[in-house]
Amino acid sequence: MARAAKVKVIRKAPGILSPADTAALLAAAPDEIVPALAIGFFAGLRTAEIERLDWREIDLRRGFIEITAEKAKSSQRRLVEITANLRAWLEPHAQRSGPVRLTEMRHKDRFDLARKAAGIAWPANACRHSFASYHLALHQDAAKTALQLGHTNTAVLFQHYREIATPEDAKAFFAITPQTVVPANVISMKEAA
Repeated sequence: MARAAKVKVIRKAPGILSPADTAALLAAAPDEIVPALAIGFFAGLRTAEIERLDWREIDLRRGFIEITAEKAKSSQRRLVEITANLRAWLEPHAQRSGPVRLTEMRHKDRFDLARKAAGIAWPANACRHSFASYHLALHQDAAKTALQLGHTNTAVLFQHYREIATPEDAKAFFAITPQTVVPANVISMKEAA
């Protein structure tokens, strides 16, 4: 009896945004959606986790975001590091309590306008995929990236995110701050001349 040949499955790399596209989107985003976008890009939270996140769970002083077991996909609590650039995005918007993200419809409307203004395509789960790819490229530590993402092992990282981004691009990605982006409605003096 002949054996059936195994079919080799080639997975498509997850879509990520370049540092330039990420900066363009954040520059075009209205203030009310900036915290949710920044948390997605620079902390790698899942969309559902951001939707459930309250400002009480963001500790800027100690430098972490608490994902409670009730809000985590894995039903396990985790603390996610607040990077220096994420802190810069969150501090101007920080509140004592309340939802971090607008309701789905309000967020989507504002996000769609920002994405169109930035002129970028939007791959599925682009925030989380960008974070995972750039974090792994920057730190070269799959266990550290898996811990941030709430993964129980590094297998998913090796299957999906390894070697998608370069360390140079990762440094540029995590250097994006409100001070390094130009709002979409501002014209530079060079362009005006």
